[in-house]
Amino acid sequence: MSDRPLPRDVKKAIDLLRGDLGRPWRVDDLARGCEVRRRTLEKHFRRFVGCAPLEFLRAERLGQARRRLLRGSPDANVTVVATDCGLTHFGRFAAAYRNRYGESPSATLRLRRIPARANTASVRLPGYLVRPTLSVLPFDLVGSEATRVGGIVDEIASALHRTGWIRVVPISEGRYHLRGRVKDEGTGTLRIRLTLLDRSTLRYIWVDLLEFEVGDVFGSQDWLSDVVSRAVRSLLRDSEIDRVTDKDPMGLSAWELSMRALPLVLAANPPDQRTAIELLDRAIECEPRDPVPRSLAAWCHGLRAGHHFTTDSKSERDKALQLASDATGPGAGDPMSHTMLSAAYMLAHELPAAEYHARAALTIDGASAWGWGRLGWVHAYRGETAKAIDCCHIARVLAPSDALSFVWSIGIAAANFEFGHYNQAVQWYTRALVEQPKATWVNRFLAPAFALAGRKEQGRHSLDALYRSFPELTIAAIRTGLPHTVKLLDRVGEGLAGLGMRCF
Repeated sequence: MSDRPLPRDVKKAIDLLRGDLGRPWRVDDLARGCEVRRRTLEKHFRRFVGCAPLEFLRAERLGQARRRLLRGSPDANVTVVATDCGLTHFGRFAAAYRNRYGESPSATLRLRRIPARANTASVRLPGYLVRPTLSVLPFDLVGSEATRVGGIVDEIASALHRTGWIRVVPISEGRYHLRGRVKDEGTGTLRIRLTLLDRSTLRYIWVDLLEFEVGDVFGSQDWLSDVVSRAVRSLLRDSEIDRVTDKDPMGLSAWELSMRALPLVLAANPPDQRTAIELLDRAIECEPRDPVPRSLAAWCHGLRAGHHFTTDSKSERDKALQLASDATGPGAGDPMSHTMLSAAYMLAHELPAAEYHARAALTIDGASAWGWGRLGWVHAYRGETAKAIDCCHIARVLAPSDALSFVWSIGIAAANFEFGHYNQAVQWYTRALVEQPKATWVNRFLAPAFALAGRKEQGRHSLDALYRSFPELTIAAIRTGLPHTVKLLDRVGEGLAGLGMRCF
């Protein structure tokens, strides 16, 4: 789609189509709704959108179908999804879908279910490593249908164990207790009440209610274990961070120091990075065999190199590579470390190693939002836009309130920038800044996206915001920061030069 302003009739037509994708639209009906002649509407669509109205509609229907298949419930059905989206000729739908996305609709549906089912590698945490302990207590099952999900406790425990940083232990040993009550409502619906208790403080850190229809019990059980494990891992990580925030660093273990440093690394701004490195250096000294602080430190030094937090980027990249290399052996089998190592190698411009660690994390823990997000960024840096957007969307779906969601937003923005969809790139870069206001370095891409979309005044405001944080930044420095494609970097340089940024 062109980034030029759209005529009123085209805007209205797009709104009508997107508002009712399942309707059997005809161009004559659409033209009447937009109060223009059919020929005028078709002419404007081809000029400003690049295709005929019904071609646009088919593309929108395919996109909606893909989103529903990726994010569907356990009872999602390809035929039902296609029909709801107005794609009633299933043979043509399957062919068009494969041509657009490189896989069949059923393959996409299997991808959605990967987090629950495709985890074949085992996780073995060495006994000397300090990690949060959790006990999954037997669920109360009330009613005849509730007993059919009796295996849910084992499914949840297995999913949590695969995170690599949660120790699932007997009831008497768990710092955290997860309890559940499944009740048969007698109407074909099961209601589940879940609670997560921190036994050390006797404080409930999570209470939630879920409902699902009794049908495909095994599919529903997989879906439920996936939903619960995703929520619990995020809550536990936040709880571990809160637990050590105000404690004296001198008395903390390597894991606790890493949790103290983690939000500082995620904030991705220079002052926080310096503090994080101090904490992680101490963590590595406390427990040299623990891969998490070393992997996190590698990521931190990579961020300093890639985001212009230092005048010596080469030294920071070298440090990131050395730490990543030292952590790779001990980190084998630890999905969290794999995702951190993927980030470190990526920021050091070593994409093959970054891809290896992202895929290693997903092999062990298919529900790792960080793993999917890192794989998305590998695709983004290679210019594989559709794959990048899909992976980053999966990461956002798996953990919508995760602290790294802004990074996956940037990944979607970068893919749109690569594809030449500058207004869409602007939307996602702007969203990332709302999600993480400290990441002012995003403006080095937001400003040229504004410029190339014909919105130069907003581009100048974005560039001013960039200069407030990085007054000496040049186009040449930006080109060497991250391993984007030459095509994208050329367009970034073009946009920044048009806004008046100096080259050297």
